[in-house]
Amino acid sequence: MISCEILEKPGWWRTVSLVAILFLSLAPTFLLLWAAVGEGSLPFTSGFAAAMWHSVVVAAAVTLMSLVAGLPAGLLSALYEFPGRQILLALMAIPLLAPSFLWAIGLSQVRIELGLPSGSPLLAAISTVVAFLAPSFPLVTYITLVSARRLSKGQVDAVRLAGGERLLFICAARAVLPAGLIAAVLAGILTLSDPGPGQIFGYTGTAYEILVSFSASYDFVLAAQQCAVLTAVVLILAVPVAIFIAPGIAAEILGKQIDPAPLTRNKRAGWITIGLLAGMLLLTTALPLAGIIRPLFGDFPAARAFAEISRTIGDTLLYAVTAGTIATAMGFWMALAAGREKRLKRLALAAVFLVLALPPSVNALGMVELGTIAPSWLDPLLRSRFTVGLTLALRFLPIAALIAMRSFGVTSPSQCLVGAVHGVTLSLFLRRVLGPAMFPAAVTACMIIALEATAEVGTVLLLRPPGADSIPVQIFTVMANAPEALVAALCSFYIAGAATLLTLGWMFAGRIRSV
Repeated sequence: MISCEILEKPGWWRTVSLVAILFLSLAPTFLLLWAAVGEGSLPFTSGFAAAMWHSVVVAAAVTLMSLVAGLPAGLLSALYEFPGRQILLALMAIPLLAPSFLWAIGLSQVRIELGLPSGSPLLAAISTVVAFLAPSFPLVTYITLVSARRLSKGQVDAVRLAGGERLLFICAARAVLPAGLIAAVLAGILTLSDPGPGQIFGYTGTAYEILVSFSASYDFVLAAQQCAVLTAVVLILAVPVAIFIAPGIAAEILGKQIDPAPLTRNKRAGWITIGLLAGMLLLTTALPLAGIIRPLFGDFPAARAFAEISRTIGDTLLYAVTAGTIATAMGFWMALAAGREKRLKRLALAAVFLVLALPPSVNALGMVELGTIAPSWLDPLLRSRFTVGLTLALRFLPIAALIAMRSFGVTSPSQCLVGAVHGVTLSLFLRRVLGPAMFPAAVTACMIIALEATAEVGTVLLLRPPGADSIPVQIFTVMANAPEALVAALCSFYIAGAATLLTLGWMFAGRIRSV
């Protein structure tokens, strides 16, 4: 029988597990890049070069703006108590639940209502950046908030006594800057792989060119080459961050047992935080939502919207449940393999950052290539709805791994060592002690990944079997030809449903944690 002590001792199984999980998550990428490099040519046409330039401009703007706004918002929210704190922080999660093109649809409706011109490249670029800021700002804010809550009560009190609130803000900002920077860079990199907002506003990027090459031109080789170029750009941006910044913040955003500083009341800081959060929520959430629901005041095609949702909700749930279950299982295994060893945690954190930064189209087209060369008896695995869920699971594995590493980090190692002294087996310890302690985190991870997988459009577009659209893919494919009211109704139902499911999931996880 295996003793539970194995969870707290070094062992060869840790490195082997981490390497195996990372290899599995990157295997389709390696296959696609090998196929692209083997062609020997590069897709540097004038259209692709312009699209690449658009992508880089948008990514740089989103990185800078999300860092400038998100870092102080997250830091102030972590240090001070102010009216409406919980509500404002909860509302910021709404843009993370839906595809970015939904916010672009809302902003385009606002542009139409205001009578702004549609052919201006500057306006198109600004609109694309604002649409991407909707999910990027809360990402940076939440990561900064989590990192700032890792500052101990003793640290905060000492700085506050030495120089007051101003010195506290400066020192805390320096401490959480690496976490905020890595979140902002990740947010910018993720825009490189999203075709939605650029397509809606006429400021198309590299991701749109890849989608056209594969889905419209049926040129797999060209799409693979474009993916290879995009991957090279992403790696140029992501590798330095993963090497120099990610390992240094492992102790900040991963769980550890400390006594965090209590929230204090400061009238000036509170009003600044309220103004910053409210202003960003107005720009990135309230304004697009107003644009989305605007067409519904004239006509509300509820029956047709329900028909479209009922036709696609089965496949949507299948993709979400498959992705959430597989990614959560792999992520928690990865967290147990990393354990409490600093070297392995830093390696795992850098690796999951790179996996999350890679364009989803790379893994999706790699799965297409793998399904092409695989024998027919592997069709249920590589050419089916399960393939979509599996690819989405590999895409969002880093989210589960980070949540699991935080959850495992706050558990007590003494419990495992005491159990080992009394001869407790690994399976019994997992069932009776560690499993119940980490189960709320597993529920939360599964729910978040399911919602993120539902919101993913590019992977489903490239891999879905005929007639197996998800709800966001259905919206994405009909938004150019369907009536405005129908698109608005579908968007509204999707956002309301995603928010409801996430609320129920958090309530369920919180109830389990309190038992």
